[in-house]
Amino acid sequence: MIKHKEADEMEIKYLEVFNKICEHQNFSSAARELTVSQPTVSAQMKTLEETLGLQLFKRKHKTMGNLTDAGKILYSYSNQILSLVEEAEEALKHYKYGNTGSLSLVTSHTFCLWYLPPLLEKFKQNYPSLEIVLHTEFTPKMIDMVDQREVHFAFIRTGSPNFTDDRFHNIYIGEDPSVFVVSANHWLAQKETVSIDDVRNEPFIVFGKKSTYWTQIENIFTSEGMEPRISMELNNIQTVKKMLEINMGISVLPLISIQEELNKGTLKVLDVEPFPDMIRYSHLIYQKDLIMLGPVLNFLNYIKEEQPFTLKQ
Repeated sequence: MIKHKEADEMEIKYLEVFNKICEHQNFSSAARELTVSQPTVSAQMKTLEETLGLQLFKRKHKTMGNLTDAGKILYSYSNQILSLVEEAEEALKHYKYGNTGSLSLVTSHTFCLWYLPPLLEKFKQNYPSLEIVLHTEFTPKMIDMVDQREVHFAFIRTGSPNFTDDRFHNIYIGEDPSVFVVSANHWLAQKETVSIDDVRNEPFIVFGKKSTYWTQIENIFTSEGMEPRISMELNNIQTVKKMLEINMGISVLPLISIQEELNKGTLKVLDVEPFPDMIRYSHLIYQKDLIMLGPVLNFLNYIKEEQPFTLKQ
């Protein structure tokens, strides 16, 4: 309709002026509301008519804003156009301030099941219309997803309180222990003190063998001169707990993940002596050039300012 960029930007303004004239049925009244002179309004309407190649106002009684048939057609569309422009501006404003839009996250199974729900519940109370897309992966895959911009943020889990990667910003979240776990009916659960030798030959159920979690546990075992006798490998922590409950072996799991079973009395934590503490550290990472707008900025501020995590048990 209008070919040049400058004209495109002016067209909305011309439609707004055109609508004001139609509403008031008077050029002078429209000019007063728009706080411009009547000659300015008349000149803008002349430009609009020349652009369209159509007469919009009847020349007789022009000051009354009488519309031609073409003008009536344009008025029916200009109302819709201006309404959509207003709707778009409002939607963008909501997005800019984080009220709508989407936020993509990836985290570990443990963090997703036991730390993330209360975090997201509180955040969603402030932004109920926001869409959150959540993935669960092991840490190496999470890092790759952030690097490939598949997600905005990742809650990664590492064996060190320090995480350094030149590609990302990092916020330390907290730490939590992992522990030896057995069925409450396991013979080791009846002992007051448990040694490394007691657990050395027990069938071991591995959780997440392809994850950095298992690498950390395995390195601790090696440093203590212990090689677990692996009998089963599982990637689902809930399944590991079920296997433990039916006395299929021994495992090491995040303490937070077995609170319900400890309360029910179906699982028991072993205090193996002398064995070092097994601590997992949580970090929020994101691209250094991530555009901080709307939901992304609000979520980051939420993490920084509120720090809603209590990871130590």
